[in-house]
Amino acid sequence: MTLEKSIAVIMTLLISAASQAAYITINEAELDRIYSQDSFGDLPIDIRIGQPSEILAPNLLDITTREEVRQLFNMHSGGFNIVNFYFIDTISACGSSTGTNIVGCGEYFGNDFVVESRFADSGYGSELLAHELGHNLGLPHLNGAFLMNPSLNNRTLLTEAEVAQIRQSPLVQNVDNTYWIDINPVLIVRELTKVSEPATFVLFMLAVFTLLCRCKVSNKYAFSLERY
Repeated sequence: MTLEKSIAVIMTLLISAASQAAYITINEAELDRIYSQDSFGDLPIDIRIGQPSEILAPNLLDITTREEVRQLFNMHSGGFNIVNFYFIDTISACGSSTGTNIVGCGEYFGNDFVVESRFADSGYGSELLAHELGHNLGLPHLNGAFLMNPSLNNRTLLTEAEVAQIRQSPLVQNVDNTYWIDINPVLIVRELTKVSEPATFVLFMLAVFTLLCRCKVSNKYAFSLERY
């Protein structure tokens, strides 16, 4: 992670306005684990999380109709091979289904999905995100102890047949047998974030601290910046 990305993540954590209920939670390492399990063989798929962004759409923080889902997905940011993860407060409609037990909805063959922030931040969070991403990649539901079970079940297994389907998705990019998927996390907000002076100072100090931690003393130069 570069210094710029470090600052972006710090900013997301520190300046979430008190009026915002929705928030972004993504365990990138766990998503990588799910998409590199044994069924992927020697060719895992790297889940690459980009810089978070915000969309001002207070009417979509609580989704209750399929039309609202479509409205949200029509706000897609990025190219056709960029997946948008949308984080909202509540969702009670997905396709033809409605109910209070819905916590996420993904396009079946598409590049958008939406989840409730509180469930993305729960013990089921990575399973939920990986499941909805599975729909984007062309996977239908699969009953049993699998990732694509219609209900969250603390299972993340993907079959070899599912992996074969995933590899055919245009969302999976490949250079020299290195496979990855680019993710754009999007927070739906009531008002755009404003950085206060104290928050700006804290961000500056954290940025300086991060920079110093990435430096080392060398014989030729006082400091040599290492980029990761």
